[in-house]
Amino acid sequence: MKVSGCWRGLPGARRYLRIRSYLTTARAHGHSAMRAIRDALTGNPWLPPLTA
Repeated sequence: MKVSGCWRGLPGARRYLRIRSYLTTARAHGHSAMRAIRDALTGNPWLPPLTA
């Protein structure tokens, strides 16, 4: 439980980790974090390519 402001319980921690995972994956595929955030907030989220 982080008390300094990021989260105060399990739901906040889950939200934080979901966003962190999204950004880490986007960066691993060559996208900047700011671009991934902007695209997600404008309704066009980046998705990893589908594998066969």
